Amino acid sequence: MRDFTPLSLLTAWTASPSGILAVAVVTGVYARWVLLARAGGIRWSGWRVGLYAGLGVGTLAYSLCGPLAVYRDHIFWVGALQVGMLASLTPVGLALGDPVRLLRRLHPDGRHWVLRLLAGSVPRVLMFPAVGTALAVGIIIAVFFTPWFQASTQSSPARWLLDVVLLTSGLLFVLPLMVDELLPAWATPGVRTLLAFIDGLADAIPGILVMTSSALLTPHFPGWTGISVSGLDPAFDQRLGGGALLVVAESVGLPVIGAVFMEWVRSDALEAEAFDAAQDAASVAAIAPADEASEPSGASAAPAEPGLWWTSDPRFARRQPGGD
Repeated sequence: MRDFTPLSLLTAWTASPSGILAVAVVTGVYARWVLLARAGGIRWSGWRVGLYAGLGVGTLAYSLCGPLAVYRDHIFWVGALQVGMLASLTPVGLALGDPVRLLRRLHPDGRHWVLRLLAGSVPRVLMFPAVGTALAVGIIIAVFFTPWFQASTQSSPARWLLDVVLLTSGLLFVLPLMVDELLPAWATPGVRTLLAFIDGLADAIPGILVMTSSALLTPHFPGWTGISVSGLDPAFDQRLGGGALLVVAESVGLPVIGAVFMEWVRSDALEAEAFDAAQDAASVAAIAPADEASEPSGASAAPAEPGLWWTSDPRFARRQPGGD
């Protein structure tokens, strides 16, 4: 193991079999869905593919095959940065590719096994807003305040399990924010924007706890008990680790809120378009019978008194007295 330098964050890579497998699976599945969509005449946004590949797959490869994988067992803050990226940044990148909506476009009957899995009772509970946030934050806290992180530096299966759990917990929170049907009906786009803001605040908790801890959380960390490649004091290394968790969590918060807000704007525009189309169809249907029933004397019926537009808009029905 060579000494760590700032340049190592770009040049240190390893051919980790588990990392290569994870990148290949995540890339191959999504690429197949995109190709099937285009073959079926389904238009799919190129920028979503780019975000999935760059921010999602790119950070996954950097975490599992790049410098974060090379130095995670030797520098505590690098290991903490890897945990933060796998739990926060990579799930956001994968979710911005909108794989659930893409799969629903390919299988509108909902019979694909992934769609059936997401519709199950257990995923629904885990994706419930309060549960998803508590799960994501609680897992990161457990990683550093239990022997879990220590075990992941000594056992490959423990490391693989940690990686899978971090990715899964992150996706369980982020995916529902991007897809209407994965949350209860009351979780409107506005509510989801608020949830994303609250989660951005809650994500700071693990980093603050690690950064302010007065005791070494992993006293037998290999980088502290063996030959040091960074020359950092263990206590200072741990504080840097907490800072790394905090920076990743807060840097992800704004993009998530922005993405959810854009979904809000898009959803509102689609609802307005559908309402206008329904109003136009209703007007045409009302005019035709009136013309056929006109009186022979030539007397014309008085036009109907127009109502207030929001009284017939289904988006505002719940706000009216007696609305369902």
